Amino acid sequence: MNIVETFDSYLNNTLRAEEKKAFESRLQQDAVFAKAFHEHKTLVDTMAQSAKRENFKQKLNNIHKELFGENTKIISMVRENSFAQRHGRTIAVAASTALVAVLATVAALSTGGYLLKKQNNEILELKRNVMELKYSNDGIVEGITKKKTKTVYAPANLEGSAFALNNRGYIVTSYHMVKSADSVFIQNENTERSHAKVVYTDEAIDLAILKLDNTNVAENWQVPYGLKNKTAEIGEKVFTLGYPRSDVVYGEGALSSMSGYSGDTSMYQISIPVNPGNSGGPLLDEQGNIVGVIKGKITGAEATGFAMKANQILRSLDQNASDSLKTELLTPISRKQTLRNLKRSEQVKRINPYVFNVLVYKAD
Repeated sequence: MNIVETFDSYLNNTLRAEEKKAFESRLQQDAVFAKAFHEHKTLVDTMAQSAKRENFKQKLNNIHKELFGENTKIISMVRENSFAQRHGRTIAVAASTALVAVLATVAALSTGGYLLKKQNNEILELKRNVMELKYSNDGIVEGITKKKTKTVYAPANLEGSAFALNNRGYIVTSYHMVKSADSVFIQNENTERSHAKVVYTDEAIDLAILKLDNTNVAENWQVPYGLKNKTAEIGEKVFTLGYPRSDVVYGEGALSSMSGYSGDTSMYQISIPVNPGNSGGPLLDEQGNIVGVIKGKITGAEATGFAMKANQILRSLDQNASDSLKTELLTPISRKQTLRNLKRSEQVKRINPYVFNVLVYKAD
């Protein structure tokens, strides 16, 4: 629980100057760390307020006893039941669930559990473990605050990112996301949860391609980007879109190296903070071309990530896919670029409908 002690030391202003500076820097750069801290702070504030109320009530009781004696009965006023009284048990369950969820988040951060297993010694795969208790708590709160109910799904085992490859319902993500999956779903604010099946994998480059079961979902797709076969240049500005949390997150930076960990030439190194949930998301250049797929980061390194090069996808499909799959996947990729020279906000607006949150379910 060292990280809890660090949170408390920061809140109590007992960190040394250099520790405080490093802590605030991580809050800015690490979204998962910042979320855990703010949940912890909310919990501490709530407990402090509760303690103050109890202390105030005790003081009132003491005054009452001094004025009227120890044996005088305190008569409560009769009034209409409040919202808290009517739903007290439900709220108590929600509060206790939230407490456990916060502690689970903190424990995962302190042990590295959020970053899951290592690959290639020091590269951490950025798939995101879903906290079942948090989803249960969200469901309780929604039941209290909303009159209309919506479908509540069982929490996935893993979550990550993906993007549409073409207008035919094919989607790109990372192999390590869907490995050994029993079922896979995609969704975003424009697309309701939809089932997809894995139709192609290349473990060597960490590539998986999905196909939507319901072709009607992609009926009106107009994917505005394409895969860039040409290698990008070092120093070139790039940006990411992905799902390290429940809504899409934008990041920007530059290509800092033409190779990945240990000189792996199938990857780029990028100067963009990436977090659990970014795996499988697109890496795009300033013209809106897909130049890579987010793969992972170095243990303990901030604002450093790795992405599989887009031309590796094209090469893999050309060399290993069946002729029928090549026709389905490669033919539609050549299209007129529609994002060139648009301002970034407009590019993101047009790309967002085709970047997805991937939800992976496993029996074990």
